[in-house]
Amino acid sequence: MNLHKDYARLKVITAKAGENRPSVVFLTSCINIQTSIFTGKIEDEFNIRCVIFRHSEVDAFREAGADYLILDCADLTLADLDQLLREVHEVAEPPNIVLINIGQTEDMGFVLYWERVLGLMPSESEPKIILERLKRIFSGEYWFPRDVLHNFLRQHRKPKKWSGKTYNLTRRERQILQLICDCHTNANIAEALCVSEHTVKSHLYKIYRKIGCKNRLEASGWASQNL
Repeated sequence: MNLHKDYARLKVITAKAGENRPSVVFLTSCINIQTSIFTGKIEDEFNIRCVIFRHSEVDAFREAGADYLILDCADLTLADLDQLLREVHEVAEPPNIVLINIGQTEDMGFVLYWERVLGLMPSESEPKIILERLKRIFSGEYWFPRDVLHNFLRQHRKPKKWSGKTYNLTRRERQILQLICDCHTNANIAEALCVSEHTVKSHLYKIYRKIGCKNRLEASGWASQNL
């Protein structure tokens, strides 16, 4: 995303105590001229307030109570992005999420499991195009690159051949699988079932062996097809 084009005015947005909650939060690795210009353009285009937070200020973001979160993924690994999405979904009323500055889209199918993610925009997207897509998302639509959707559909229309040991699952293991499908963390699961996180991890290890999965994402896919 080239933020140097199409903009001539700088508007620096900072959160102030006592103000009404913002409609949009822009979460990025650092606050600089480019990000400030971009948020200023969002304010002008949609007549809303857009506040910038750094990725490290996720706790402050939670208190902002945004309706939409625009997440700058330029400096995030896939693991960091997944963790941030997990933290955002743990908010009492999580915002709708738009991911921008995605470098490679072929490995991004996992974001479709997060129900609040409404859009994903590659790094080569021009600011004008991003604003057009944001308008559609703010109107209730989704926007994802075709390759992300195609890969996701291929995966789910050709189910993997699982190990066939579904009859070995205990009632508690089925409960945990269902909670994984709902994107709960180990800590959330432990609290919901009144057990320790260590116990949850032990159950997950046994579940993976029984259904022939290697990780949480595969287990979620298995559970969505078999429970």
